[in-house]
Amino acid sequence: MQKRPKRKAEIPGLEERVASALADFPRGSRFIAAVSGGADSTALLAAAALPVRERGQRLYCFHVDHGLRPGAERAGDAEAVKNLAVSLGLPWKICRVKTGRIIRAAREWGSGIEAAARRFRRRAWNREYGKVGAVRVLVAHNRDDVLENILMGFLRGAGPRGLAGIPAARNKILRPLIGAGRAEIRKWLTARGISWREDSTNSDPAFFRNRVRTVLVPLLDARFPAWRSGVQALAETQRNTADFLAAEAARRLPWEYGVANTGIANNGVAHSSRGFSLDLALFLAAPAPLREEALFHGGNMIGRKQSGPASRRHPGTIRRQTIRHFAQGTVAALDMGPFRGEIRENRINLVPPLAPRGERGFCRLIKAPGLYTLNRTAIMVRETEISPLLAAPIMAAPIMAMGQVELPIAVRPPFPGEVSLPRLLRNGAAVKPDGGLTGIWDRNGLALLFGVKNGEVNLFFHRAGTGHYSVRVKTAENGMKKTTHGKKRP
Repeated sequence: MQKRPKRKAEIPGLEERVASALADFPRGSRFIAAVSGGADSTALLAAAALPVRERGQRLYCFHVDHGLRPGAERAGDAEAVKNLAVSLGLPWKICRVKTGRIIRAAREWGSGIEAAARRFRRRAWNREYGKVGAVRVLVAHNRDDVLENILMGFLRGAGPRGLAGIPAARNKILRPLIGAGRAEIRKWLTARGISWREDSTNSDPAFFRNRVRTVLVPLLDARFPAWRSGVQALAETQRNTADFLAAEAARRLPWEYGVANTGIANNGVAHSSRGFSLDLALFLAAPAPLREEALFHGGNMIGRKQSGPASRRHPGTIRRQTIRHFAQGTVAALDMGPFRGEIRENRINLVPPLAPRGERGFCRLIKAPGLYTLNRTAIMVRETEISPLLAAPIMAAPIMAMGQVELPIAVRPPFPGEVSLPRLLRNGAAVKPDGGLTGIWDRNGLALLFGVKNGEVNLFFHRAGTGHYSVRVKTAENGMKKTTHGKKRP
């Protein structure tokens, strides 16, 4: 008996994919299509035009010029997007970011250009979203983008959520083409005679994603042909794991929103900021993966609570290694990108950062006893020696300032609003240090606050109490160097 050949599963076309994604939205719903002019977004706009019209919905074409590439290339992209929208009978809008603005923002925020551009782009989407009364922003990520994103997360050491891939829908974002491959999309466009633009930066090896796409993916295709199905299975497992951790962390470690005492509490001066807090004992009793997940969730909630200029100053990225460090409960305070974590009065507090990430300054981490010179001061750290100088809370020491600390210590200027102390007076006049104040922080908070004036060290604050190490600060002529246990290191 002759066997009947198996029929291949019917692969839906792009129009069917878009129609399926929009099926649950009622008549009259409005959508914004984010269109760069590249193949994927061009196909998204063209494939969505007919289903939207048949369902009595509205579609708006929205293009963002990031101001990053040569002017002629950007102008060509905008013109191509406008012409496509007009040919489809759709309203269109071009949003232009001033040339160089994203690059400056990336430097200020301490992020990559891609991340900064994405933040500007999404901000523009949100503005237009509100103006037209849209229910979703349609974005043209495809199946290959998902796989590349998972590879990038793996190389960066991401956790379950970072290895789960790009979701088909999240909040305002909807991705109708997430199941289509890049080759399928280009074949669809070619069959319909629709042209698209090529972004010259897509071949620039300076960008991490481009190196994954042009180097790693071809290598995997050549040496490990089945890698795509394996990565997709990994993503499904990690998605389930991430969902479980998120639900369990929300149940066992619920954040409370309100006013949290932050800043330098051990000197009797504290400032308040609205944020999220959690009982420290409850937090430390939870397994490490739940503590990390709770911090990620709290950080995301901080980001959603911020708005206006403050949120634009502190975009940052939440890094798992930083989260893991703070989750151990061994540091009193830590900046974690778009938010700051502090342990105060048996509570874990998550609040907005104290200062912009790109603010000029310095920070020196000292982990071992020795002699360190920083700017115009020499800092000696050695095992504790009791000194009568530790008796007074505020003093003027013309040559040396002393205190007791636990290692490691951080030497840096205080952030704006971080400290609020009485002015140091000399001969009835306030002392204004040359170059501002410098603080020494350990795990218990601020230990010393000093400044240099006319070649003299003036101590503005030191913390009372004892520590395993003493620190002495005096003026120095040389730049930064280090001597540990009597042996010089380069």
